[in-house]
Parts: sequence; structure tokens; C-alpha cells
Amino acid sequence: MDPYDGNRFWPAINMVFDRLIGVDKDFNPIPELATEWSSNADLTEWTLTLREGVKFHDGSEFDSADAVYSIGRMVDPEFDSPVRAVLGIIESAAAPDPQTLVLRLSAPEADLPLLLADYRALMTPEGSAETVGDDPIGTGPFKMEKLDPEGTSRFVANTDYFFGAPKLSAIEIPAIADNTAATQALAGGQVDLLLSIDAKSAAEFSDTSKFTVQNIPSGDWNAIDFRIDQEPFDDPLVRKALRIAVDRQALTDLVLGEGAGVPTCDTPVWSGDPFRWDGDCAQDIEGAKALLKEAGYPDGIDVEVFTSDVEDNMVELVQVYQEQVKPAGIRVTLTMADASGYWDDVWMKEPAFVDSWGQRPAVQVLNEVYRSTATWNPTGQQDPELDAMLDEARSIADPTARAAKYQEIQQYLFENTAIFVPYHKTLVRAMGANVKGIEPIVIDAVRWEKIEVG
Repeated sequence: MDPYDGNRFWPAINMVFDRLIGVDKDFNPIPELATEWSSNADLTEWTLTLREGVKFHDGSEFDSADAVYSIGRMVDPEFDSPVRAVLGIIESAAAPDPQTLVLRLSAPEADLPLLLADYRALMTPEGSAETVGDDPIGTGPFKMEKLDPEGTSRFVANTDYFFGAPKLSAIEIPAIADNTAATQALAGGQVDLLLSIDAKSAAEFSDTSKFTVQNIPSGDWNAIDFRIDQEPFDDPLVRKALRIAVDRQALTDLVLGEGAGVPTCDTPVWSGDPFRWDGDCAQDIEGAKALLKEAGYPDGIDVEVFTSDVEDNMVELVQVYQEQVKPAGIRVTLTMADASGYWDDVWMKEPAFVDSWGQRPAVQVLNEVYRSTATWNPTGQQDPELDAMLDEARSIADPTARAAKYQEIQQYLFENTAIFVPYHKTLVRAMGANVKGIEPIVIDAVRWEKIEVG
């Protein structure tokens, strides 16, 4: 339950803890524990005013000292939290008074409020590092009563929640072995809500008297990642050939289902983001052959891609990719890995593997996935030119000029990246018809206190 740990219990952490800044359905920053914020002229210092009267679950007051402590853990290089890739630009945090937080940055950052809205950038009590994992004390709408990752975890209402008492008395999260079993559990009335389901399963919940289904355009994506520290993926010609040999619209429809995703040209920035680059990446078999020939593979190339059924679509992605790239001389072997150890033993370790990411704003995802020093840089790509472009984009105050720079970065990625990103998903959420209060919004932005079961 430590929100800064790489193995955090999502989404339970967002029931127990709050952020300084939240997001609305369009991913604009909105007040949460901070009520307002502003920067200095050169974007290197941000001042936040904190909400008064907020209490932790143990009755203690939340104030700027807790925020300073929380930020310090997030950016501590020895702890090396994954969220450090997002907020590592924070050089120091100070608390001039209980309701004021001052963040000094190592470089300008125009979009710091969006970065502070990261789903892991949650506030914990001062001095809680040793206890927060097992005994989480937050300010959020629910308190942890029982943590049982292999059974059922239980969270009870925080009736003193500053946004108002939750409508539910408790939320239980049962561990269910696989997606099929989860779908059956909802169909049989054993659970009330599935955060996401395979779009192809939506038809099972078409009876509107019993179920509600939400379709939510999102920035969630799968990818095939190629480690550039291993041959032949160290060659940018090979990397581009592996990406342009695909019909992305056809792949999206086959993997996700028709209408269940939006094709993308290897950019992780989703279609609803104002900084998105909409490039042209039509399938180019002859172009891929020519690149492989130039790279020294006139007879094509053999590639092994590791995948798993740890999440929906990860196996199908490789199966469809395998068929589509054959005409370009790209011979793909699909290797199944055990779901239980996939993220520890395969991800970021094997030469080529399937990846999965949730929605993030442009400034966050580009730095968290592609910056050379990022903890979760899955391909190991070291690119000082890209890092410099990211630094420049952060320092541009004008939104129009900043958008142009981020679009230039995404175009650069299409030419150089080792990450094949074919689509963004349209999320499908299913629940009983008696479940109310959940907006069609990505789960990180759901207001848990508003949910009720009629």
C-alpha cells in the first residue's frame, strides 16, 4: 500500500490517499489537497496553497510538512520510486507555513500541475515510510481495514472525508484468477464492478436492465518493445522496419475489436491530449524491406517476441503482428511467458517483449518512458538529443509553442524509437445497473466517494 513503491496495490491506493492536484474528465488539473497554485516567471518555482481542515485517517492534521515529506520520498534517488521519473525535476520542497508548499525545480516545468496529478503522487503522513506499506494512513475517502492480495481486501468509509462522506460504507476487492473468471463473477452478481473488460466481452453485458457498460476513449496502450542494447535492435534502420511493416488500423480492429481503439504512429500521447502529433504511418512493406536490406538483412530477419496473458490483448497483439510483417521478411516467433512473473522476469529484460501502459499526459509519458534516465525506460535507449528536446519543451510557457515542440518530439520518436505503439484503447467498463456515480472517465480520476449501489 506504499503508493511510491513499484509494486503498489492499484487502484486501492487511490481510495486511501489523495493527491495535491487532481484531474477532470478532460485531464485538466483541478484542486484536491491543494486549492490553488502558481509559478514564478521562469517556471522554476511553484507555490501551492493547501486545503485547511483536512485530517488523516488517524485524526491528525494534514499540512505542508506532510507534503514536503511525501515529495521527498517520491524524488529520493536511493528509494528510486517509479514516480521519480515524473517528479524528479523537483529539487527541493519547503513549508514556509502549514498551508503553503513551495517547490523549487532543477529546470523549468510549465506543466508541473499535471505531473502532480500522477496517480501515484499521493500524500502520506510525515515519518510514515516504515509503516505505510502495511498500515496505510491517508486522507482519502476510504480506510484500509484488511489487506489480502490473494483473498479479499476491504476498505471502509472515511466519514470525515473533506469532499463529503462516501455513499458506500465499504468497498471490497477480491482477487480473481483471470479475466474470464472476473467476467463470470459480474455476470453472476458476485461482484458489482469491473474496472475494465475486453471490448469483445461487452456483448455479455448488453442487458441494460442488469448491467451498465461505459466506453471511454483513453490513452492506455500496448506496445512491442525492442531493447536497443541487444542486436539487431541497436540499429535504427531495423527498428523502423519493424514498425512500418504494419497496417495499424487492421491490427487495432483485430486485436481490440472494431471501434475499440484508435491507431497511433508510435506516439504514446493519446488523441485527446492537446499536445498530440497526428502523423501518417501507413503500412509500407517495400520500405521495410529496403531498410532491412540497408541494415544488412537482405533475406529478412528473425525476431523472438515474449508475451503473456497477464493482461488482455497482449497475446493477440503479437499474433496479429506476426502475420502482418511476414511479407516484409520479418519472421516472428511468439514466446509465452508465465503471467505471475512477467513484470519481474520478462519486462525490460528480454530482447523483445510486449508492454502495457495507462493514460498519462504528454509531458509525463514522454519523460517517464523515453527519457534516458527514467527508471521505466523499457528499451534502455540513451538519446541525449531527445533529452534536450524534452528539456526545451518543459521550459516553454506559451501553450501553443509548447504543443508544437511536443509534436516535434513525437515525430522524432517515429523515426528513432525502439517502441512500437500501434493503438490507444477505448476502455470498456462494466458494472451492475444498480451501480451509480461513476463517470465515464479513466479510473485514476474516479471519485470513489460518489459511488453508490442502489
